[in-house]
Amino acid sequence: MYDLLILYNPRYQSDLIDAHLAVLRQKGKVAFGKVRVKNNDMAHPFKSELEKLYASVNEKDFLHLFITDYANLYVAKVVKITHDDASADAPSYYKDKNLAVESWFIITDMRELFRDDFAAIRDNFLSMITTPLRGNHTYAVYGNNYVYPLIIEQKSPEQYFSPSELYYKNIYKSEEYLKTKDYLSRFCFDSLIEAMSPDSVDNVISAEIEFEQK
Repeated sequence: MYDLLILYNPRYQSDLIDAHLAVLRQKGKVAFGKVRVKNNDMAHPFKSELEKLYASVNEKDFLHLFITDYANLYVAKVVKITHDDASADAPSYYKDKNLAVESWFIITDMRELFRDDFAAIRDNFLSMITTPLRGNHTYAVYGNNYVYPLIIEQKSPEQYFSPSELYYKNIYKSEEYLKTKDYLSRFCFDSLIEAMSPDSVDNVISAEIEFEQK
């Protein structure tokens, strides 16, 4: 199955990723909206192909949605794509700003791939994807006329999600936090740690780190 790439502008909504993560942590899912650009009535050149892709997505056959501002890169596990209103499962700014959403991507997990590193994204991700509906060329960083969401394909397909782990719980966590979590998972909680609420996991790990530092 193809993947999708979408761009976001942090100047438009500075806490965009954090706002979606907050809902994901609270509800176990979050709706990410593809906002219609104002004063732009241009139809997507591959709308029919997009709709076919949207219709094929479900919890078993999920889709990778790569989200980037070219400085940061995230990949989301999308289990449903709909044109129906899903703002009840989205950050409040969509309603507060009366944004026109073309489609909603229902996300159940997310991973941070790169942080504040355009060169790494360019060399290790963008150079490793192609645009199958545009001659299957490698993604062009400069001088392109892409319309998003952009259908892409990984040159070396990678599976970013596991049925036994929720990666969004680890976003922005320190190396010490992740090492402590791995230790507790191996020797104390096993897979049960993934069934705990994020706040409970944070409290347990913080207590363990504090204990080790005494």
